Amino acid sequence: MEPNVEDLRSNERYIVSEKLTGSFGSAPVTLIDLAEQGVQIEHSQPLRLATKGRLWFKRAEISVSLHAFVVWSKLFGKQYRSGLRIDEAVADFHAALRTLSAHGILVRDDDSLNRKRQRIAAKQEEKAALKTTMKFVPVESDITPDQVLLIQHARARLRDNFDEAQKWYSRAYFALRDGTTAIGGQVVKYPEEVLAVWEYLERSVPLPIIKRVFDEM
Repeated sequence: MEPNVEDLRSNERYIVSEKLTGSFGSAPVTLIDLAEQGVQIEHSQPLRLATKGRLWFKRAEISVSLHAFVVWSKLFGKQYRSGLRIDEAVADFHAALRTLSAHGILVRDDDSLNRKRQRIAAKQEEKAALKTTMKFVPVESDITPDQVLLIQHARARLRDNFDEAQKWYSRAYFALRDGTTAIGGQVVKYPEEVLAVWEYLERSVPLPIIKRVFDEM
């Protein structure tokens, strides 16, 4: 699979400019930002990784209801924030994003890539500084059942959707080759399918873990 640069740059992200509430499963949520394949939500109760549910929200005449699953979750102040990956066809969702944007409820986040690159650069500098003072000792860590479930689910979905698999691989390839991740020189170490799953899961599971799970499946 060869990377498609146009695809890599077409993934729009929108910030919610007015309060937008809904639900994920039985949990009330507030939407923080939305992208073409995922949503960041805020909620009061914790959500486990790989939890599946129906994401629903409505604003005026615009109503969205679709299946999603949790790819990351963390405590943010007194609330939790979680990243959801949409788990079905998203054409209607994309239309809803455009309509909400046209009404000013969503604002396109043109600076998200620059902020991400700045964070990665800062982490790389910190890592380089640590290397001068510390000797790294590798420690074997267990793979959690949630991580295995996420990887299995993502692999099954991408195997059934060649075009989608190619898109996620292309984005991973471009990010690694472009040096915008901390493992930029290691793209050739991992099969295309591993890279596609890594990007599909928003890089929430390290590449070596995905590779190990693949090897054991």
